[in-house]
Amino acid sequence: MLEKYRTKKLQNKGQKLLVKGKIQKAYDIFQKVILLDNSTENIFNLAISLLSLNRFSEAESYFQKIYENYPENELNMLSYADCLMLQRKWQEAIPIFRSLSENNPKNKKYQFYEQISEDVIQREKYVRSRELFNSAREELNKKHDEKALKILLEAYEYNDKNPILLNNIASLYIMKKDYAKAYNYLESAFKLDKENIRIIKNMVLVKKKLKK
Repeated sequence: MLEKYRTKKLQNKGQKLLVKGKIQKAYDIFQKVILLDNSTENIFNLAISLLSLNRFSEAESYFQKIYENYPENELNMLSYADCLMLQRKWQEAIPIFRSLSENNPKNKKYQFYEQISEDVIQREKYVRSRELFNSAREELNKKHDEKALKILLEAYEYNDKNPILLNNIASLYIMKKDYAKAYNYLESAFKLDKENIRIIKNMVLVKKKLKK
């Protein structure tokens, strides 16, 4: 009973750290969780933290393990294919994206990934944007906000359809008190992801600031 409680507590802590962008700390937590409970959920969380740390080959091995045991798990399929694409393993990623799209014809996200994975130019732009995004996150961790914003804006030039990227750009403009620019990026982000709580909260904040 106590072990289950400790495991759940660590799981929640690791997931909160991931959301906050404290990836290394999240990874350290999930390593401890795995020792207590080697479940699919915990393996997936560990893989996600490795993916966020750009440790792609390690993350791939975990995603692949889950895929072999649970080939219909859509969240893992998407993460696995994304991990493959970030390593430019196009031919391995395409069938997974295609399967997701075919089985979920109304899901625009899956259709988007299938399209860019098969487009030679677009997939390179997507990967480059993700590489820049990761670089910007490192600068943010160092409190280099101006440098991070410059990198994020460059990433945006390669991929303007990433709501998380758009929200991060808006957040930095909010810090600069440039609410008009922040709102423009948030508006685009909201159109792409209308259920993202962080985007919604930022929009509410910016609207209040613009009314003053």
